[in-house]
Amino acid sequence: MPDADKILEALRPAHLPPAAANLSLGDVALPVAIGLLLALLVALLWPRRIPGRARVAASALAELKRAKTLPPAEARIVQVRLLRRVVAARDGREAALLNGEAFAAHLDRSFATDFFTAGPGRALVCGLYEPGTAEARGTVSERLEALFSGVRA
Repeated sequence: MPDADKILEALRPAHLPPAAANLSLGDVALPVAIGLLLALLVALLWPRRIPGRARVAASALAELKRAKTLPPAEARIVQVRLLRRVVAARDGREAALLNGEAFAAHLDRSFATDFFTAGPGRALVCGLYEPGTAEARGTVSERLEALFSGVRA
């Protein structure tokens, strides 16, 4: 143990390098300000650099328009598949694999609406094979277009 005491006595306390002792606030503030400015610039430009983000909404809207030309049963299937694809892009694959009431509740939380649990959108989640009126189909299609136009994956 006497060797350990000698070693501990030989250690000197923590200290700044000699050049750092003469630093002033101005010497530190400029690099910090430049770093914050660069971080802000990256944060503002980041979404524009990811090409898939803008394409999710554009392709979803284009596919919804194409679905309007299909027979009602086929159009509903296209809408459901598209809805799952948008949810997978936004919230992950696990969310897109949900079924029934759990999927409806997730959609309402994700899109901040009650369209899928209490509105006509319920036909896309729970009543896929139930017959619907032409008016309900039009409402669902219009509402999906409105929801998808605000999609940011």
